[in-house]
Amino acid sequence: MIGRSKIGKTAVLCFSPSGGGMEHDAAFMAEKINQYLGECLLIVRRGTWLESFAKDNEVPSVSISFRGNFSFQAIRQLRRLWHREEIRNVIFLGSSEIRSIHFSLSPPVERFIVRHGTTKSSSKKDIVHRLIWSRVTAHWCISEHLKRNVEALFPVGRAKVFVNYVGLGDKLTCLPHAKPLSWDDDVLRLVHVGRLVPGKGQRDALEVIAQLNARGVPATLTLYGSGPDRAELEARIENLFLSSVITIAGHVVHPYQYFSDFHGILYPSYGEGFGNAFVEGLATGMHGFSYDNTVFPELKALGLDFHMVPDRNIEALVDAIEKVWQRREALPGGNVVKCRSLFSADQEMVVLADYLV
Repeated sequence: MIGRSKIGKTAVLCFSPSGGGMEHDAAFMAEKINQYLGECLLIVRRGTWLESFAKDNEVPSVSISFRGNFSFQAIRQLRRLWHREEIRNVIFLGSSEIRSIHFSLSPPVERFIVRHGTTKSSSKKDIVHRLIWSRVTAHWCISEHLKRNVEALFPVGRAKVFVNYVGLGDKLTCLPHAKPLSWDDDVLRLVHVGRLVPGKGQRDALEVIAQLNARGVPATLTLYGSGPDRAELEARIENLFLSSVITIAGHVVHPYQYFSDFHGILYPSYGEGFGNAFVEGLATGMHGFSYDNTVFPELKALGLDFHMVPDRNIEALVDAIEKVWQRREALPGGNVVKCRSLFSADQEMVVLADYLV
């Protein structure tokens, strides 16, 4: 344990209803804090996917009912919760409900940390945002890229801004090993994991697969995830005559459990705060293919071995993958050890503990 007796009770808040990566992160974070630091409650909006997930997975949680991004009902419920549960630390994943949280904060709460997981584009430094962000004691950024983004756009004031990479926790020990690529293989099996939205790069991935097969590279692609872009992707798959080589597998709670079926992760995302799924793929030893935007150069600088090409350059991605296939390039197995060192839950909790009371 890491200072378990010294850390007060913590609440992790996540009110998003979507069931995407942030909601999974919130649940896993609450579990890790309970395991490593001290008692922790996951606070969710009633009736959301995360409420069901927490119950199904026995994550200690409390649900509250409110509507809108600013709610007097939420303020009252949160105030009562802080007192009843003797919460001293609050960690919030999100941003839209921060006004309600701001006005709810009262003793015994001493620390209010906002965890940033996505790149923001609009400034929050006007007078209203300066007020509602003034109670933040620390901004937790999950990459150096996000730290720069937060410092540029948010009214940091006296709050600390720190980088703490995502701890993959037990995943690191239960991740399967990727499928080795050999001369006996007659198909190159690629995977993508992420919400089905344009920014995640699935549309580019379809183009990559089409060009690879046109060049004689027998590549297939499995897409794990759900989202509003599914109908568009299905139409494109049909129009590109790719139905026999591309599968949309839909939402799966732990898609990494199937990574042993694949040689590489194709991840032409237009921007990531950290890229959990991509890092999980690298942690299995599989080949990785990405653009050189946002966090990906940072992952390269950390020593991870993958193929990174100029941003939005589909042809460069095709070239990189084709070379791997032609050479039957050995898997970058060194990533397995490096990921276990860089992204351990123990290291994540050691860093976080310094910002809690």
